[in-house]
Amino acid sequence: MSLKLNILALFAALFAASLAAQSTAQIDYELQGVDVVEKIGKSIPLDLTFTDDNDRHIQLRQYFKPGRPVLITINYADCPNLCDYQLTDLAKAFKDMDWVPGKEFIALRVSVDPKEDYKRAKQSKLRYLGLVGKADADAGWHFLTTTSEDDVKKLADALGYGYTFDGERGLFRHKAALMIVNGEGKISHYLRNIGYEPKDVQAQLEASAEGKFGQPSEDDNGFGLNCFTLPYTDNMARAYNMMRAGGVGILVFLFSFLGYWWYREIKKPREEQVQAEAI
Repeated sequence: MSLKLNILALFAALFAASLAAQSTAQIDYELQGVDVVEKIGKSIPLDLTFTDDNDRHIQLRQYFKPGRPVLITINYADCPNLCDYQLTDLAKAFKDMDWVPGKEFIALRVSVDPKEDYKRAKQSKLRYLGLVGKADADAGWHFLTTTSEDDVKKLADALGYGYTFDGERGLFRHKAALMIVNGEGKISHYLRNIGYEPKDVQAQLEASAEGKFGQPSEDDNGFGLNCFTLPYTDNMARAYNMMRAGGVGILVFLFSFLGYWWYREIKKPREEQVQAEAI
């Protein structure tokens, strides 16, 4: 009986490990080309032209002036997952900061989706402005679009921001990152993931305004949050399923071990009684 249980536990553990390996391999494949490489001190191309949320064609350089940093995120309005969380957290940070977009700094949201026009960008912007609750933010937080995929790619590459397009599902795979560029167009700071603390965002903007540069992070986990969809599920659900499968395997192994141990303990008195009667 114990041998069968141990064999079952072994197969369950191997099955869970196989599922985890397959899921990890698939996620790694999906994330090829999706990363953020910090390029602190490097310049971004300021001659690129975008359309703002008021249908004006503007070169990036028009947002830059000495002493005024520019905060940049790369998103798109119809993103089904991460973009909304990131921009919502950023809007909440703007609400509680002393600095205001349009005064002490400029904020740019650049869309990777060439199909997104200025009207869709405006709709998205108004939603997040409502969370900021500051009238001046309208003039300082710009939602940019362009039909030129090359221009977006040039900006993203300069920022070290890698993303890919999933043609099968019509979605972009990307990570959550916030980049701060100083008034001269040089990258000064990166903020990872989401959940931005207002004091942290403002502190790094202040440092950038003073001409200071941050240090590349030594965290091996990198920019961890991903936004992409796997077949029938997203990566969060897939991770949950991986943990669930692994947990089942561990429980089967644990109960088989305990069952075998209890079986031996129950069997001991009977064996001792049989031996005593035989004597």
